[in-house]
Amino acid sequence: MAQRQKYVCPVCGESLLNGEELHLHHKKPKSQDGGDNYGNLQLVHLYCHQQIHSGTVSSL
Repeated sequence: MAQRQKYVCPVCGESLLNGEELHLHHKKPKSQDGGDNYGNLQLVHLYCHQQIHSGTVSSL
């Protein structure tokens, strides 16, 4: 998955390999029938994931 994203966080544009904790994010939430399929998941930094869920930023 990281390779598919070219090792870049889609939220902040920083490297996924900068030492920050990584989280799997569902682009389409499971509560809205988003599945665990590869195309619906992306790796993001912990802080970026928190921002997505707080509504500060949107996921791509």
